[in-house]
Amino acid sequence: MPEPLLHFSIAFALSAPILGIRRALIVGLISLLPDLDVLFHIHRSMSHSIILLSIIAAASILISYKVGRGVKFATVSGLGLLSHPLLDLFQSPTPVLYPLSHDSYHVSPKLFVTISNGIIFQPAFSIESKPVNFAPFHSMDVPIFTDIGFIISLLLISISVIYSTHLPYREISLTSPRKASSPEVIPQNGMSTSIGNDSADGGVVGVDDVTVLIPTLNEEEAIGEVIQELKSHGYRNILVVDGYSKDKTVEIARENGAEVVYQVGHGKAAAIKTGLERIKTQFALVMDGDGTYDPKDIERLLRTAVDGGYDEVIGYRRDRENIPLIHRLGNRIISTLLSLLLGRRIKDPCSGMYLLRRNAVENLELTATGFDIEVEIASQVASLGTVAEVPISYRRRTGQSKLKTWRTGLRILLTAVKVAWLYNPVLLFSSTASLFGLAGIIILLWQLYMRYLYGAEAWSWGWAWLGLVLLVIGLQAFTIAIISLLLKRMERRIIDLHRSR
Repeated sequence: MPEPLLHFSIAFALSAPILGIRRALIVGLISLLPDLDVLFHIHRSMSHSIILLSIIAAASILISYKVGRGVKFATVSGLGLLSHPLLDLFQSPTPVLYPLSHDSYHVSPKLFVTISNGIIFQPAFSIESKPVNFAPFHSMDVPIFTDIGFIISLLLISISVIYSTHLPYREISLTSPRKASSPEVIPQNGMSTSIGNDSADGGVVGVDDVTVLIPTLNEEEAIGEVIQELKSHGYRNILVVDGYSKDKTVEIARENGAEVVYQVGHGKAAAIKTGLERIKTQFALVMDGDGTYDPKDIERLLRTAVDGGYDEVIGYRRDRENIPLIHRLGNRIISTLLSLLLGRRIKDPCSGMYLLRRNAVENLELTATGFDIEVEIASQVASLGTVAEVPISYRRRTGQSKLKTWRTGLRILLTAVKVAWLYNPVLLFSSTASLFGLAGIIILLWQLYMRYLYGAEAWSWGWAWLGLVLLVIGLQAFTIAIISLLLKRMERRIIDLHRSR
C-alpha cells in the first residue's frame, strides 16, 4: 500500500494552492480516512470503494451548496478522499468498484527501456483481479513512510507550502475601528478627508497634515524620483533623514525641495526615530526611498486611519513577486510568530510603508537598531492601540539592497520575542513550554513502536514515564497559552468598547 505520508502529501500538495495551507492540512487528513478500517482489523474494505466514497463526497458537496458556504472546500476534500483508493489501486488489489463488482483490482502500468544499439521502449500494462476478501487479520505491518516515499512527500509538502506563501493577500482590518464623528470624504488636490473634530485645526485632514518621512542611505539613484512623485500627489511636507550617505543622496534630496536632516545614531531604526521626533503634523507616513512604494497609496492609508480612528495603518504588499523569495518566506514566518505572540493577525509587519498617528508615536518606547524597527513599532502599537492593514503596490527596487537577509531576519525574530516578553509574557513562556508536549509525543510513539515491534522486553519504563511527564507538562502549558490568548482578546474588546464610547 502507498504509505500514509504519501497519501497525505499528495492531497495536501494539490489542495494547498487552492485552499491555503490550513485547510489543506484538513484535506490531507481527510484523505487518510479510508485507512481507519484497520482499527477494525480489516484492510481494503468497502471504505476503499470509489462508488461509496463518491456518494459521500457528492452528499457533502450538495449539503455545502444548500447551506451556501464551503462548496470549494467540500469539493477538494471529496477529491482528496477519492485519491486514496485510486493510489491504492496501483499498489495492490483494491475493491474500488464494490458493491457493483465483488472483485478487487490491481492496475500495473510499466515502461522498460533497453539501451543496446539504440533505445528500445517496452511498455507493459496489466489489470489483475481477485475476489474481495474482507476477512479480519490478526497482525499488520505497514510502513508509515519509506525512503523514496519520504523524499517525495517532503518535496510535495515543501513546494506547496512555499508556493502558497506567495498567493496574494486579502484585505483585512486587525482591530475593531473606533467610530469617527460624521466621516465624509472630499477630494481636494488628490486627497482630503472631513472627519469632524479629529484634526488639530477643527475638521479637515489633508496632505498638509501628513509628513512623509524617508530614511535614506546611498539612494541617489531613486530619491529624486521618489520626491518628485510625492510632490505630484500634493505632498509638501517631506523629511529625508539621511544616514550619512557617501553618494549624492543629500544633494539630490535638497535640490528637489525636501527637508534633509542627519540621523542621530546608526541604522534605519535611528533614522526613523530621529524623524519621528521632528514631526509636528498629525500623521507621519514612513516610506523607503528606494522607489519600491507608490505615493498614490498614501491616500488609501490616510483614509483608513481617519475613518477608522486607527493609530497605525500598514500597507501590506500585494505584488509579492517583486519581493525576493527568501524574504517572502521570512516575512511569512515572522508574521505568523508575531501574530501568535501578540494574539492578533499582522500579515506584513516588515512593510516599509506605514502611517502613524503622532499622539500614538509619543507613547512608544523604541529600542530597535536596524530593519527590525517596523516590527517593533507594529508590535507596540498593536499592544497599546489599534492597527489596520490595507493593500498597496510594491515595485522593483532601484539601486542595491542594504538588507542582510539572515542577520536581519534573526534580529526581527528576536524583536518579536522581546515584544512578547514585554506585552504577553504568559503566552511566550507557555508557548515555549508546550514544546515539551511534542517531545513527549515523540518519545511515547518511539516506545510504542519498540513495544509492538520487538516485544515487551524492548521498551523502557523510564523512557515511557519521561515521555508521559513531558506530554502532561506540554498539554498544561498549551492550555495556559490558549487561556492567555482568550484573555488578551477579551482585554482588546474591552479597550475597543471603552474607546468607542
